[in-house]
Amino acid sequence: MRVLDIAKKEAVCVYRDKLSLFILVVLPVVIVGVLGNVLRFELLDLEFAVLDNSKSVLSRNLVNELDQSKQFEFAGDLFSLSQIGGAFVKENMDFVMVIPRDLDRGEPLQLFLDGSDLVLSEAVMQTLSVMIAGGYPFEFHFKYNAQLKSELVPLPGLVMIALIIVSSIMLAMSVNRERESGTAKLLLLTPASMGQIIAGKAIPYLVISLLHGLSVFLISWFMFGLVIDFTSVAGFFMLTFLFSLNSMIFGLFIASLVKSELELLIGCWLFVFVPNVFFSGFIYPLQSMSHLVLPVARFMPGSLFIETYKGLVFRGASWDVVSDGFLWLLIQGVVVFAVTLFLFKRNFFRK
Repeated sequence: MRVLDIAKKEAVCVYRDKLSLFILVVLPVVIVGVLGNVLRFELLDLEFAVLDNSKSVLSRNLVNELDQSKQFEFAGDLFSLSQIGGAFVKENMDFVMVIPRDLDRGEPLQLFLDGSDLVLSEAVMQTLSVMIAGGYPFEFHFKYNAQLKSELVPLPGLVMIALIIVSSIMLAMSVNRERESGTAKLLLLTPASMGQIIAGKAIPYLVISLLHGLSVFLISWFMFGLVIDFTSVAGFFMLTFLFSLNSMIFGLFIASLVKSELELLIGCWLFVFVPNVFFSGFIYPLQSMSHLVLPVARFMPGSLFIETYKGLVFRGASWDVVSDGFLWLLIQGVVVFAVTLFLFKRNFFRK
């Protein structure tokens, strides 16, 4: 009976503790839902373009065969070799197939892959090798990172994680610590507005984030031999600035809703860190995700950062090509900041 009494008491405590109840009931469901939609090992609807020099029945049958499979989706024709780069940079093709003029005489197919995403490219190679093997000879070529330097591939994701930790989690913890210690109320006595208070707290972490970006640039240049032109360098630092700002705002949004540091850490981990890591294409290709999750994943800040980083640094894309990534990061930041500022004024300093 004593054991049952203690068990009843503990059950009541768990029921009354919102954080414990959330961890026990909601968190497992969220994790299973997230990982269930991400941990898929089958690539679906990979888009490819075709430069058909054969213009024969054989070539069209080959394209139709790939298009009718669930792995590939024909996205359009190219008309010259010079368009291959644009197919990757502007149209986000997963691979390009060049069909030779003498396909019927055994001349090999030329298959171009994106070397900046080796995980996806290797999966495409394996799938194509199985589907084409025995029918036509083929050769693989890699655009961007043609030397297949594996150390370059995880850089965008690692930079993203570092920026999230510094920008989102550390800033949110600092602000929450001000509230818990009671010093936050002293800020209300200053002539500074709420926006100015938040900006003042954020600036040091923003500077640290930019220094992290500088260190990544120097490491990529001196250690990995990655040559980047001035336009791409400027774009990279602008991207680092916007993503750091975006992460800070999301962290502050969570800080405005929770009471304790433990709640803050769980919130940042669950709603900032996990979605950006798992839904960004850093660990698993976006093309392996379900159609329900994919539209959301493409607009996650982490996904926007990684794709824009690859476009600028690896592919040397122009500003107009990668402008969507900058624009969406800015829009997300502005919208969430407006909500966060409202919540801070209403809740944070009055708790």
